Amino acid sequence: MLGLMLPLIAVLPAVPALGAVQRTTAKGVEPFAQCFTQAQDRASRPWSFVPKESGGGTFSNAGAAGVSRPYFLEVADRGARREIRLIAGTAFVQRALDHCI
Repeated sequence: MLGLMLPLIAVLPAVPALGAVQRTTAKGVEPFAQCFTQAQDRASRPWSFVPKESGGGTFSNAGAAGVSRPYFLEVADRGARREIRLIAGTAFVQRALDHCI
């Protein structure tokens, strides 16, 4: 029986990735970024941030050790609101996003 299960285990994803998720918030980029990075740090998850000259930027865990499916969290500053788009995130990253908006 175990011999039949091992091939099935090999094809199951460890953490299912979500499709693109979009949110908007009136919260500023800095308070959102602080909240999101604190959530990542508390869970000992890797993250990086690349700022954009126009405001906002992109969070990701791409290139970190042990990360096979990186997420990209784009934060665009649109004046009175921020548009946030999560690409290929896990449920954990989406919960952190939803908590911080």
